[in-house]
Amino acid sequence: MNEEDLRKFIEFTKTLLTQLQGNNEYTWFFESFNLEIINSFFQNGTNTSGLDKFQSITESDVGRIKAYLSFIDKKALNYGKVFYHNIADNNLKAELIKDFKEMKIALKNDDIVEFGRRLSLQLENIFNFSLNSLNVHNLVSANPQQYRSVIPNWPNYRGKPFNFYNSFFSFNRNTNQSEPVELSRVSFNTKSIFLSIHFNYQVNARNINEIYFLRNKGSHRDQLSPNDQQTLNQIISDFDKNYSFYHKVLFDVVNGIQNIR
Repeated sequence: MNEEDLRKFIEFTKTLLTQLQGNNEYTWFFESFNLEIINSFFQNGTNTSGLDKFQSITESDVGRIKAYLSFIDKKALNYGKVFYHNIADNNLKAELIKDFKEMKIALKNDDIVEFGRRLSLQLENIFNFSLNSLNVHNLVSANPQQYRSVIPNWPNYRGKPFNFYNSFFSFNRNTNQSEPVELSRVSFNTKSIFLSIHFNYQVNARNINEIYFLRNKGSHRDQLSPNDQQTLNQIISDFDKNYSFYHKVLFDVVNGIQNIR
């Protein structure tokens, strides 16, 4: 946020608070606003209202807010640079660092859905880059029978074999030929499983599914089925105890996929 945007935010906030002041319906908003915003940035020690404080905002306050936001932004960016320092491709690295930064900021803001979305974007960018580097369509088409029935070397796996040929190719009835499926149309789950088998690494299936759920369902929370809403509520409720596991998924993917380093 640059200084001009910050000033626009301050003016918008003044207008909003003026319109809502005295309306009992929004008492909860003023209480939350004072707790989360006012007390964080204004340090004059008085008990005046949020509106009064915004009306009397000083250049010092603007500088303090700007410095705070810059600090959060820079700290999150530096975390991303350290985490992705081994990524070989500069374009991929820049994209991953950008989403890592936004993920950290979302975490700071307790925006769990945005956290999951940004984490999922990092994973999918890694998957797509790796699959493109492998030239996955040539890899699969060179040995179609092998990739039509792949059994992962996972402890205690009792599921059906994976048919990756049908995931990466579709039959065109007009030409009577199988044609490559664009990676953007291959499911997140298929990409994840294919690469984990190819590079022989593992991630926690439940955790990575919850990450993708946050991206796929969380951003449409007003359209969720009762079951999906219950799942979202549970993920949010358990987030504090599961956060480290979500981060471990990213760690395992970055360290497991060898052709991104």
